[in-house]
Amino acid sequence: MDDVVGVEEVHLSKGIKLTEGIDVGKLTNPSGTTFEVDINDGDVRNETSYFNKEQLLQCVNYDCINVDSDEDDAKSEPGVTPFQRMASKMISLTEDGKIKKREIRPGIGCVVPEKAVVTVHYNAYVEYSDEPYDSTWLRGYPMVGRLGQGFITGLDIAIASMKKGETSRFLIHPDKAYGKLGCPPRIPQNAELLFEVELVKFVDNAAAEAFEALSLEDREKAEFSTILKAAQAEHSTGNEMFKKDQIGGAVNKYKKAVSILENCHLKDEEEEAKQQNMLLKLYINLAVCYNKQKVPRLACVMCRNALVIQPRNVKALFNFGRALLMLSDFDQAKHFLISAQKIEPQNNEISNELKKLDKKRKTYEVDVKIFSQRLFSGTSGKVDNEPKSKKCVVSAEFENSARKFLTEFVNDSEKSQMPLPTGLTAQEEFCIRQTAEQLGLIIRSQGRIGEKLLYISKPEPE
Repeated sequence: MDDVVGVEEVHLSKGIKLTEGIDVGKLTNPSGTTFEVDINDGDVRNETSYFNKEQLLQCVNYDCINVDSDEDDAKSEPGVTPFQRMASKMISLTEDGKIKKREIRPGIGCVVPEKAVVTVHYNAYVEYSDEPYDSTWLRGYPMVGRLGQGFITGLDIAIASMKKGETSRFLIHPDKAYGKLGCPPRIPQNAELLFEVELVKFVDNAAAEAFEALSLEDREKAEFSTILKAAQAEHSTGNEMFKKDQIGGAVNKYKKAVSILENCHLKDEEEEAKQQNMLLKLYINLAVCYNKQKVPRLACVMCRNALVIQPRNVKALFNFGRALLMLSDFDQAKHFLISAQKIEPQNNEISNELKKLDKKRKTYEVDVKIFSQRLFSGTSGKVDNEPKSKKCVVSAEFENSARKFLTEFVNDSEKSQMPLPTGLTAQEEFCIRQTAEQLGLIIRSQGRIGEKLLYISKPEPE
């Protein structure tokens, strides 16, 4: 239940081989130095194939080499190139005819808005080669980028003509691709390119940017449809960042969407229902992120907000239980996890979290017992008065035991809060507080049935 409701990265794993070594001392010479790259070093980057042969068979396109397909009405004409043959069945997207399109599978909704962030899969070919020189499908993940920034000009214009879920073919003239130079060895000089593109989805960031540009007065007057569209854009961008494990960025986007919705004016129940539905998703997403960041108190706040909207929401109940478990509030954690399990009794993730809770509770009880034994073995047992100075007057053994245990707590990534043993004298408590402060920890107190309970907590990031 950790799920929430581009420019290609290039990694070079090999160095560049030179024809002869470089004198390192000359590198700092103002006049510089020269060197020659060995282009015959056998580097895989100089080969024509970049993917596993078995994988390549899945993306072979015989139209690139003039092999007749079943859908063709006539055989190839002499002198007609493969791309010319394809172009005859395409429409031009530009007046100069340098970008042509043929829709293979229609999409839904509107075409991609300007400046949208798009997620696409594609195979890319050069003429007379049935194997793609590049393929997101073969790489195993789609390409994400903003229109106008993340793609070559021709592909940018091509994608802008598509709808969500659409698959189309595009022929792109070299002027709109890699031009006279090409991109050797994969893309020859003056190469026309064929792209088979699937538009997986897009995020209309223009809506969010337009809303952000409004004055506070204009935002108050904005139609709810405009406000909702801006919040949805921030939400979608947050989801994309979450998938890339950019949790901090996702939190910022979700919080911005929440702020947009919480401060808007609603005119009827229909608008309120849409607002609450969107806020529910955002609160849960924030709770998931805060749990991943190990900020359980904020996760609890978001889960409470979500449960006000929908009291039986399984994700909210589950993440509330998970957050409380991090805070070592075992009874409340179990309450929320059991509540989630009653709704989805077959959910293995909930069952596993309950097992984790039982295991952690037992470990905790042992830890606290050991902690108490360590601390109290180093004290005479007499009751101290309130500390009269800022200097602790406990035994060295007690102080060393306290520091050792608190250091172990700091280094344990699974724990964010620990109860301190009861029965501490004022001097012993003062010693623990001083040591905790030195280690960057926080002491929290909580009253329960006339008794003051002390907890040691790790600071939460802002």
